[in-house]
Amino acid sequence: MVAVIAFSFFIDYFLYGWLLPLAVHSPAGLQKEEQMAWLYGAYALSVLLVTPVFGYLGGGTGGRSIVLVGVMLAACAAAVFALGTNFEALLFARLFQGAASAALWTAGLALIAAHYVEKRVEMIGYAFTGSTAGSLLGPVAGGLLASFGGYALPFSITGLLLAVDAILIILVIPGGLGNSRKKFDIRGLLLNRSMIIPALAISLAAFAAGIIEPLLPVRLARDGVTPRTAGLIFTVSTVVYGLSAPIVGRISSRVSINKVMISGAIAMAGTLPLLAVFRQAGLICLAVALVYISFAFMLNPASAELGNVVDRAGLSCYSAIYALYNIVYSVGMLGVAALAPAAASRVGSLGALLCVSALLLLSAPLLLNRNTSV
Repeated sequence: MVAVIAFSFFIDYFLYGWLLPLAVHSPAGLQKEEQMAWLYGAYALSVLLVTPVFGYLGGGTGGRSIVLVGVMLAACAAAVFALGTNFEALLFARLFQGAASAALWTAGLALIAAHYVEKRVEMIGYAFTGSTAGSLLGPVAGGLLASFGGYALPFSITGLLLAVDAILIILVIPGGLGNSRKKFDIRGLLLNRSMIIPALAISLAAFAAGIIEPLLPVRLARDGVTPRTAGLIFTVSTVVYGLSAPIVGRISSRVSINKVMISGAIAMAGTLPLLAVFRQAGLICLAVALVYISFAFMLNPASAELGNVVDRAGLSCYSAIYALYNIVYSVGMLGVAALAPAAASRVGSLGALLCVSALLLLSAPLLLNRNTSV
């Protein structure tokens, strides 16, 4: 089941990675930065608005149904993007794509949390590996497919992947209803400190790791690193991130999750500046791998802790809680996307990375103040 959910996450990020860059080659012929900004914003807005809906529906329809809805929405996004001949059509495609991500991530994480209570941290880590691989392979594969077979080929390949994913979901993921619709104090649960702390860690992890995407590729190109070498750097780092999942899981089973999260925050604060300090490709690869390992120590246990809080409350509202995950992670991504370019232009890449490191260190004490009452 974890492998199927990881495959769904892979397709989601694979589509995300190449869909927006390919927009400039679409029949709509987009040329303006403002139009690209609108397409980026439409995706983020869709995720934030639709996630609560799937969090609510997951409680009554079951996780498998929501994941299948996510696959269908992703197919709609790819189809509209392939056939769209104007900017408005592409805007609708991005709205479909954001809704698909909301469904897949909310229900996918809820399913893992419900079925793997004892190994929740480790299994969630494996699922995250799928999304990381998709985000790295998407831009490269999309460009290669488009150059080889034309604009429509990436969408055809994505359609085949989504069809395979739908079959696997039906065959592997158990059906039936998810958590019950019994009334519970969702406001009190979400405002509880034991819920706020992992949510904060997730948002911080997304913010800190997210700065790599807008800053590092540009710096590598300026230093003369070839696209092939840059891709290899991220590929190796992704493999290292995936291999770290069982290690993080074992440590989290023996040490307080809050201590694991704070160690990840401190480690990420120490390793992020290395991305600007190191100049050789091998050392940069090492730095990215260390950042990704630190990211795993923050994100994996924090994501699992959301499910643990639900368990301690004697509830089963996993869909609602992992809707919260989707929201706070999106907030972290939007924050770094808005601030990173401006910070880098004023203080340089190293200064921007040091600012993120300072934010992690200043926020670390907040991750220690745990109150397990629910």
